[in-house]
Amino acid sequence: MNDLPFHLLLFAFTGTVIVTISSFFSEADDQAALRALPRRVLVFLGGCGLIAVVMLILEHTVASVH
Repeated sequence: MNDLPFHLLLFAFTGTVIVTISSFFSEADDQAALRALPRRVLVFLGGCGLIAVVMLILEHTVASVH
């Protein structure tokens, strides 16, 4: 578990690259893509974080074995 910050940083970097590339492919205007980029990255990382929290809650409540 001591590699968690490093893996989170790698995930954030990779996710940001993927969102950036998809933003430029989805918008016809580069300026519009740059303006939308912070919101897109925030929504992507926030969504991934929310999914991780839900998975941890489900693991703790449903999949725990005592």
